[in-house]
Amino acid sequence: MRSNLFLLAGLICLILVSLACGASAETTPVKSGNSPNIEISSSDVLPKGNRHLEIHITEAEKTDYDQSLSLVQELGSESISLSVFWDDIEQSPGIFNPDPNWLEIANLYYPPQGMPVSLVISVLDTTETRVPDHLKGKSFSDPEMISGFKNLLDYIKTQIPDLELTSLAIGNEIDGVLGQDPQAWEEYHAFFNQAAAYARGLWPDVPVGTKVMFDGLTGPMAESVRKLYQASDVVMVTYYPLNGDFTVRDPCVIREDFDQLCELFPEKEIHITEIGYPSSSTNHSSPEKQAEFIRNMFAAWDEHASQITLLSYSWLTDLPQSSVLELEEYYGLTNPGFGEFLRTLGLRTYPGEGEDKPGYEVFQAEATARGW
Repeated sequence: MRSNLFLLAGLICLILVSLACGASAETTPVKSGNSPNIEISSSDVLPKGNRHLEIHITEAEKTDYDQSLSLVQELGSESISLSVFWDDIEQSPGIFNPDPNWLEIANLYYPPQGMPVSLVISVLDTTETRVPDHLKGKSFSDPEMISGFKNLLDYIKTQIPDLELTSLAIGNEIDGVLGQDPQAWEEYHAFFNQAAAYARGLWPDVPVGTKVMFDGLTGPMAESVRKLYQASDVVMVTYYPLNGDFTVRDPCVIREDFDQLCELFPEKEIHITEIGYPSSSTNHSSPEKQAEFIRNMFAAWDEHASQITLLSYSWLTDLPQSSVLELEEYYGLTNPGFGEFLRTLGLRTYPGEGEDKPGYEVFQAEATARGW
């Protein structure tokens, strides 16, 4: 699913204020359930160990980005996910002029906060191909496409000299675009092999991969996915347990799905780069059902702690309807279930300063018990 850069717009204001004042802007703390009523014995869970927890930031109506960052840090988030799009960055052949420049903003903002970033370069993005105009229509295996992407990587490197990367994904939910076309998969495989090798030269200690939806791992193109992941440092997968009509599956199904995922890639480290569960009745869900999913999520993670090393939860706060409409237009979907799925993924409600859902307290208790 698309990472919503419009939700980071508050960062621009924060950076401008900081630069103007020569200091970090002051913010008012957000009240939240920082002392959960739920108690979990540490003897019943697996300590976090080398596992890495991440939460996608979305803002409530009357909070700013600083306040939201504080909340995810309190919940145990150790990094932030950021997506950028090739066609937003390269405006004409060899001319890189993004507006706004999210990379520069991230480089200014996150290092002082001590927050690494999981960077996604969306050349493919769920339903869209995000390459510059002069490359549209070309095969991903075309030398001009590969050379152009290497130049993009060089530019990105110059924009984030201070930013610590948790991981680098080349493409987001690529199976949504490549579909069931074997030739398209072969072409992307050729592109990814060279792109990933070049990226490793620029960021030698950063795991490089590409993001695929969970259903893509077991669907008709499963063999193409597994072949692609042979060239990947880690398996990157997004996971939302939904039926085809956007109603939710049972909260406990995650344990079976994580079993299957790890069996498919027994020798590979796995990053769950997006995971979430809506709370809307339209999706046959509820806030209580979302909380139950979160309990099962941490339990399933404990069972595969040595292999699943990163989990990135989507997201902190529900979306406003205006953001839902924008995403529906982007994806070309107007199914009410899809809109409510997007709107109610958050651990907190949207209006006002945001209120904690039951899942917020469960998330906090589960993470705290493990040492986050």
